[in-house]
Amino acid sequence: MKIFIFGGTGDLAARKLLPALYRHHKAGRISNETQIYGIGSRQIDTEQYRTDTKKHLRNYLEASEHTEQSLELFVLMVTYKRIDFNVAHDFHLLQKDTNSNNRNLFYLAVPPSFYKTIADNLSEQSLIGPSSSIIVEKPIGSDLLSSIEINEALACHFVENQIFRIDHYLGKEAVQNLLALRFANTIFEKSWSSSAIDHIQITVAEDLGVEDRGGYYDETGALRDMVQNHLLQILCLIAMEPPVSIQSESVRDEKLKVLKSLAPFTSDNIAVNSVRAQYLEGISKGEAACSYLDEEGVDSKNQTETFVALKLEINNWRWSGVPFYLRTGKRMQSKSSEIVVRYKTVPHNIFSKGAHLEPDQLVLRIHPDEGIDLKLKTKRPGVSGYDLENLPLDLNLNEYHEIGHQDCYERLLLDVIKGNPSLFVRRDEIEASWKWIDNIINLWKSEDVPMEEQRFHFCNRNKVWQHST
Repeated sequence: MKIFIFGGTGDLAARKLLPALYRHHKAGRISNETQIYGIGSRQIDTEQYRTDTKKHLRNYLEASEHTEQSLELFVLMVTYKRIDFNVAHDFHLLQKDTNSNNRNLFYLAVPPSFYKTIADNLSEQSLIGPSSSIIVEKPIGSDLLSSIEINEALACHFVENQIFRIDHYLGKEAVQNLLALRFANTIFEKSWSSSAIDHIQITVAEDLGVEDRGGYYDETGALRDMVQNHLLQILCLIAMEPPVSIQSESVRDEKLKVLKSLAPFTSDNIAVNSVRAQYLEGISKGEAACSYLDEEGVDSKNQTETFVALKLEINNWRWSGVPFYLRTGKRMQSKSSEIVVRYKTVPHNIFSKGAHLEPDQLVLRIHPDEGIDLKLKTKRPGVSGYDLENLPLDLNLNEYHEIGHQDCYERLLLDVIKGNPSLFVRRDEIEASWKWIDNIINLWKSEDVPMEEQRFHFCNRNKVWQHST
């Protein structure tokens, strides 16, 4: 097997891809015969690239994960190729390193503007075979039209089962455990519907601002950057029907059904059921922080949201009448991601007249401490009568597994190596999600939905917060 990382000198390769491949090699999941090619435009040779790779691994791996011997063994598999992505002739440098009969993985850790160019040049030099795979990062476009253009460019040279579109949230332990929780436990699946669930919240909060990505973010915003991919993918796993198999196209078929069942926003409800906001100046981590409009690279007159909240519905039998709340934003109080499933209260309280019983709640923590909390009511011990209290049944996934923490890229790369596409995003999913997102963007513009002020760490309008935790 040969792995070609386009953008091999970039941040993603240094922080995520090379450490993930190192861990797979150390664990014996990839052999010493595997060859890894870092491809970029920097004027360095393989010796320098190997030195840089060892430096990155020391920085991004735990000290207990590596020795000098294990690093040396790994970098012997690594080669550097200097290629200008825009020059088709440069790609002939890869011809002697590829064989159409062998497994070639092309990882495009580059901006999407290079996807078509690289795919065209790989094809022109006859580097793509039936066993080849291409792995691409989000964003797959900035709207429906641009996503179709990108997907068409890839489809000219690769069939759909050769294309792996990564959404790294689908590699997180807690997100993958959502499938196990739902479909391996009758206790949950039998109550996983409008008959027992009052509402569901999905929250992805970031404590940093846009940092040095002001220019990029100015053209993107929270809705495109986070909701279109991460949050909608999580929503699909929560809401989908049981697939025929976890190792098949069935998972992606069921996710697509959810996306097609999303109730579109209308001019009558867009202002009530959506909030968009920009963060203002304030104190972050004990230090003064500027507003979004004062960030470097940001147009002071722009209308790009750094926070978005949506109340949405899914039009099918399982979820009819159940609101879903999606929230994400930058410069929030803390960095955290979680899913909250709030159950309905009991129809009649037999324990205490007039007392309010808090509903049961299932919380799946995605970040920072991956785990599952089930909050149930129990009788307070040692007290006469029925004095109830809420107690959590807490499963901390980081503490439970002896094998230790696995990075999401590590899991997803292994799925690519195995040829398992179930937790990667299929073309029709991408385009269905963009169709739904485009409608929101168009309504925000046509209905003049106001830009709220996010004053560290929430908005001053609470129309979608009636069920917030």
